[in-house]
Amino acid sequence: MDKLKEFKEYLNKINQYEQASNILQWDMQTCMPYNGGDSNTDVLTMLSSKSFELSVSDKMKDLLDNLTNPETFNNLDSISKKMISECKKQYDDNKNIPSNLYSKYIQVVSQSEQTWQKAKSDNDFKTMVPYLKEIIELTKEMYSYSKPNVDTYNALLDDYEKGITENQLDTIFKELKEGTIPLIEAISKKDKVNQHIFNGHYPIHLQERLSNYFLNVINFDFKSGCLAESEHPFTTGINSPYDVRITTNYDINDIRSSLFSVLHEGGHALYEQNINPKLVGTRLNTGTSMGIHESQSRFYENIIGRNLSFWKKHYDKICDILPSYSNISLDKFYKGINSVTPSLIRIDSDELTYNLHVIIRFELEKALFSGNLEAKDLSIAWNDKMKEYLGIIPKDDTTGVLQDCHWYSGLFGYFPSYSLGNIYSGQFLSQIEKELGPIDCLIEDNRLVDINNWLKVNIHQYGLMKSPTEIIKDSCNSGIDTKPIIKYYTDKYSKIYNL
Repeated sequence: MDKLKEFKEYLNKINQYEQASNILQWDMQTCMPYNGGDSNTDVLTMLSSKSFELSVSDKMKDLLDNLTNPETFNNLDSISKKMISECKKQYDDNKNIPSNLYSKYIQVVSQSEQTWQKAKSDNDFKTMVPYLKEIIELTKEMYSYSKPNVDTYNALLDDYEKGITENQLDTIFKELKEGTIPLIEAISKKDKVNQHIFNGHYPIHLQERLSNYFLNVINFDFKSGCLAESEHPFTTGINSPYDVRITTNYDINDIRSSLFSVLHEGGHALYEQNINPKLVGTRLNTGTSMGIHESQSRFYENIIGRNLSFWKKHYDKICDILPSYSNISLDKFYKGINSVTPSLIRIDSDELTYNLHVIIRFELEKALFSGNLEAKDLSIAWNDKMKEYLGIIPKDDTTGVLQDCHWYSGLFGYFPSYSLGNIYSGQFLSQIEKELGPIDCLIEDNRLVDINNWLKVNIHQYGLMKSPTEIIKDSCNSGIDTKPIIKYYTDKYSKIYNL
């Protein structure tokens, strides 16, 4: 097995370049001074290009050819087989992409990310149009080499959620709309908590205390992770499970944005921190798909974080750190954080209208990649979709088309993962309740650790060893099924709003 040892050593070189890239990206989005953008972009481009070149080199081909030989492959352990299979797939996908094209893509995306932060602050969408146009063109060109016989948008979707297609999503999103829009319409006729009661002045250092408290509550491991501030919250597994970093963004006038983004990113982080350490160094030590990953973040943000039993245990902590919250009753707080009202910002939206935000982005992405929409017209199209689905129009691009970093980071095809995550989270909830009991009782009886352990045993530990389809099949004996999450929405909000 000398070739296997040589292969692992070669992979380690690639991993080191990627680890350095991840650390630099983290730095660039959390604490890098603005004037450091250009020089650090050059370094990031070099690191990413080097890891790409190694992954499609003649050396990689030689190693894979040797190890995929049936006589050798069939005698390997299961982790080695999966490691080699995943690397072979990645090699086959990327081997025909010219290295200079990949380097150009990385450079443009890095410049776009840095420019977006200022453009968002300045409400300046026009500055981003050339970047968007070039990113889309470069993406299409790269996929013409890697997957020439697959529609580019379907190829992007498959990269984030293996096996999913545009047609499947059309069907899934139709079911979600049919299952939630009547609820939204019924709730729109009901009285709601005045959201102004949450407005105040909440210093960042106090919100940081709250963030750390709730990360501890859900068992985030601070010895293997940390929390910082960024323009847009995100999670990165620098070297999972040993180094997993998350960020949030603080609104000094309202704690809810940072509070729920911390629970959301904390869910991502728990997934990465609970991956089997045996997968380190194999390139399998990451989540199996973005849909499964988002199921964990949405589970902790909503199914746990917006649960009344959870706040019966922890609301006093908010009142302790922020005394003005003592003037808001637990009942009003609970109804307030579950208020269903169309909003401009996706990450601050309620559970029911959230999926409409995702569908808007899905439909715009499809139009951009089909050629039915040009980048320069994206702002107008965005506002039209917001009016169509949510009945509101952004007052500016900062709260509209510039609010998310994804497209300006080249992450087309990512957004559907959020709603797939909601669907999966409903399936996991249904199975947990079958096996362990009602979620309300589990939280009330201090059994959050049992919930965590179920998720670790059935999902987290496997990393990339199992596909999304296998995770759902093995844990829930099912395929993708919207019924559990629609039942969760219906039961919960019918009770809150006396429907």
